[in-house]
Amino acid sequence: MRVRTSDGREIPLEAVADVTFVPGYTTIDRVDRKRAIRITSEVEVGKGDPGVIISNLLNENQEAWRNKYPGFHLSISGDMESETEFMSSALRNFGLALLVIYGLMAIAFSSYWQPMLILTAVPFGFMGAVIGHVVMGREVSMMSMLGFFACAGVVVNDNLVLLDRINQLRQQGKAVFEAVAQAGRDRFRPIVLTSVTTFIGLVPIMGETSTQARFLIPMVISLSFGVLFATLVTLILVPSLYLLGERVRAKMSGDPLTLPLQVEPEPDSI
Repeated sequence: MRVRTSDGREIPLEAVADVTFVPGYTTIDRVDRKRAIRITSEVEVGKGDPGVIISNLLNENQEAWRNKYPGFHLSISGDMESETEFMSSALRNFGLALLVIYGLMAIAFSSYWQPMLILTAVPFGFMGAVIGHVVMGREVSMMSMLGFFACAGVVVNDNLVLLDRINQLRQQGKAVFEAVAQAGRDRFRPIVLTSVTTFIGLVPIMGETSTQARFLIPMVISLSFGVLFATLVTLILVPSLYLLGERVRAKMSGDPLTLPLQVEPEPDSI
């Protein structure tokens, strides 16, 4: 390549300039009229958590990058963006579903606090889902959350059956403690059998190794372990909370609450 001078001569470019060869841009991407570069990566299964990696990247480097490159902006897209949008939408819809469930049960039981007793199993079902992932060595994913939402509907049914039986016995004139104890005995077998059979029925899917069923395993783990763990809550915590609520209501209204008393035997006469 030659360069024409002011006097009309043509001289080689290397005589008047130092040439350095560097890679050039094949394309320039822009987002909202700003230059953008897309960085992608795949995380090996079991070797790291994408959420933790992104969080550490943003917390440790983002501020330094902004100071070094004015106008720099980092945004998350791809699967991480989809997962964030899914969680936001799912939690909003789940809260709406719980509100509708509460309203339906409040109408059925003609009470505001009894539906709250039924919904106490939901967070314990989530705890069971997390424990199940720890036991099975799986990470919590979007499919895990879908399994938890399904688990919430199942564990509510167990509490509903138990509380309905308590109300039936109370309407028959039984005392509070007697009604709770009798309802626990009457509904123990149906509640336990329902939870155990649900868990056993899902075990084959949890043990499946085929590629087609692999994406279902986190959802099945949440559902099976959540139902199993929440059963203990149904049989122990809900009756206890019911008695506590009745005790508070009786104290506020001034009505006596009949509870079983332990009578000490009289000493033998000599």
